[in-house]
Parts: sequence; C-alpha cells; structure tokens
Amino acid sequence: MPELPEVHGYKVYMDSTCLHKTITKFQCRDKRLLKQSLSIFEKHLLGKQLVDIQRIGKYLFVKTSGEKTLVIHFGMTGRPTYYKEQDDRPKFGHIVLTFENGFHFAFENKRKFGWWNLIDSIKDYKSEHNLSVDARDLSLADFKASLSTRKTDIKKVIMDQSVAAGVGNWMADDILYQAKIHPQKKVENMSDDDVEAVFKAMKNVIEVAIKYDAHYVDFPDYFFIHNRKEGAKCFHTGVEIEKIKVGGRTTYFSPKWQTL
Repeated sequence: MPELPEVHGYKVYMDSTCLHKTITKFQCRDKRLLKQSLSIFEKHLLGKQLVDIQRIGKYLFVKTSGEKTLVIHFGMTGRPTYYKEQDDRPKFGHIVLTFENGFHFAFENKRKFGWWNLIDSIKDYKSEHNLSVDARDLSLADFKASLSTRKTDIKKVIMDQSVAAGVGNWMADDILYQAKIHPQKKVENMSDDDVEAVFKAMKNVIEVAIKYDAHYVDFPDYFFIHNRKEGAKCFHTGVEIEKIKVGGRTTYFSPKWQTL
C-alpha cells in the first residue's frame, strides 16, 4: 500500500506533469471509484485546471481553478501515470483526465481500493475525518500531546491517522525497530525517552524514504524493511524475526532487540 513516502513521490510526479493544463475530457471505467456522481466530476473538472497539490499523509488534495478541490487516495495499488498516446493507457488506468495539450493523466488502480472525491475545504475535510498534521511536519510537542491520553499498543497509536498522518504498516514496523520499542508496548508504560526515540525514528524513516524515492533496496542496511519477514535475521542481534498481529495488522519485530 502506498504510504507517506510513496505518495510524496506521486505528488512530485504530478507537480511536474499535470498542473496548469486545461482538462478537456474525463473518463471513468468504474464509477465506484468516485465519491460523487460522474456528472458532478464532469461539471467541476471539465474546462478547469489542476493548479496546486498538497499532500497530507496518504492523501493528495489537488486544488482546481474552479470551486472544488480534488481528493485522491491511492488505496492498495494506486499510482499516477502521465502519457500521450492512447495506446499507452495503463491496463488498470480506470480514471483518465485528458488535457488540451493532448496528454493524459491516468489513475492506475488495479485492486480498486483507491478513490477520488471533490470537496470544498481541506480544513473542513481534515476536521471531519480526524486527520492529523502530516507526519513529516508533526512537532515533538504535538506528538507527545497525542500520546498522552493513549493506553493501547504503541504500533496501533502511530498508525492512527489522527496521530501521525501518513504512517502505514511497514513504516510503523521500521520506526519501532529503529527506536528499539516492542510494537505491543503500552503507551502509558513508555518513558519520555521512549516517546522521543519513536519520534526521532519516525522522522528518520520518513526523510530517508523520501530521499531514496521509496526505493527500499537503496535504504541503509540498518533499516528493518530489508529483513522484515518471518525467519529473517535481525541486523543488530542475528536473532530470527517474529510475526504477530497488532490491531489486526501483520507485524514483524526482533524479540531480542525490541523487548517488553
């Protein structure tokens, strides 16, 4: 699933390809991917331009030259593709914008968990969906404040989009591995040093992943993602990695490195 670093890359890609071009055609093969009717999308996108993109967590908020802001969520397998020839339309490019310059923007969505919406206000949307500040912009003070009322497992908390928007499953495992914190450690039992270690690791994971365009193979050797599978060896201890469920999500950790 695309998480913060991947969606950051999508924003950079769209910034360089899709902005300030008048939309002349809107196509959607599966209307279930639209949170509004097809006619509403046509009304607010045709003849308009995409003028600015803001990323918050895993969401892209694309301001148009009209009244609405387009919200894009990439689901499990979504990705953007900009192309010219009709024959180059991606197989799973279920939503396509055509621009006046003859190029097209496809929203690839193989498993169809991604979606588009149209909204009036980013601020109101964040409030209605309890979406925090983007994890990349989150301050230590706000992070500590969010954790101060929590009593559940730390992994569940840092994956809560009202706490750290953009942190997903692989990121959470890597963050806790780098912080030497067991994923089932209760937040109420964490010291200030523990919380600060998690925060520092979160910032490191985000910045390194963005630096390397989310190409995992290029990440430093100490990153957990290289050994994030059951039976692999911990980079630090050589002990086998274990798999558990936390909050219903598959979770990997090093039992000797991350102790309860």
